[in-house]
Amino acid sequence: MYSINFPDFEACFTQGENLQDGLDMANDVLCLTLYDLEESSSEIPKPSNPLEIRADKNEFVTLVSCDTLVFRRICFPIFQ
Repeated sequence: MYSINFPDFEACFTQGENLQDGLDMANDVLCLTLYDLEESSSEIPKPSNPLEIRADKNEFVTLVSCDTLVFRRICFPIFQ
C-alpha cells in the first residue's frame, strides 16, 4: 500500500495498492484539488521545491503533474 500526500495542500492525499495505482490516484486527487481551487477562485499555492521536502525511511518525493483542462473534459463532458 502506498500513501500519497501533497505538502502544499492541506487536504490533498490518497493511496494506492501499488506504485502505479498510487501515482494514478495522485494525479486524480491533484487534478480534483486544483479544479476545486479554480472553481472557487481560490489562490493556488506556489509549489514547494522538491529538494527541500524531507522524506523518511521508506518514503520518496516525486513530481506529479496534471492538466485541469483535460480533467474537466474527461470528468465533466456535459459542460464542454
